[in-house]
Amino acid sequence: MQVKDKYDEVFQIEMEGWAYGLANYPGEIFPELVFRVLRELEPSFIAAIEHHYAFNILEVSSNFSRSAKYLVHEMDIAFYILTLFPHPSRFKEEGQFTMASVIDQVEKAYGGALERMEKKWKWDAAYESELSKDPDLKVAHETMLAAAKKEAEDIVKKAP
Repeated sequence: MQVKDKYDEVFQIEMEGWAYGLANYPGEIFPELVFRVLRELEPSFIAAIEHHYAFNILEVSSNFSRSAKYLVHEMDIAFYILTLFPHPSRFKEEGQFTMASVIDQVEKAYGGALERMEKKWKWDAAYESELSKDPDLKVAHETMLAAAKKEAEDIVKKAP
């Protein structure tokens, strides 16, 4: 399958840039910081799937682990990246195939990736169903997400 719009090049540059930034972070590197950086990259991971780019998640994980001075194991990074993936139904068939290719890399390297993703998707579907039934819960959920985002932005602003 052909990568659309040369997204593989864009993705590579972005991953290298963030890994470099993490490696040269002037403050103390800690696991939550690494996971926050990865969370910021969620749109890039999703765009890779949408552009049919089955990126090498093991290489990305290894690079970020090295940039974090191995404070976070590359296996933990790989599994965390997978948690950022939405349900496969969000993608067309080509995107689903691409996402399966990325998940399969982690499955082959560590095992348990597909099982974890299936549990996550089942939980996400149940949670979305509950949110749709209870407007107050949905408002509380959105308020909590907004507060968490603001807190994360404040932390980034205070960083040296």
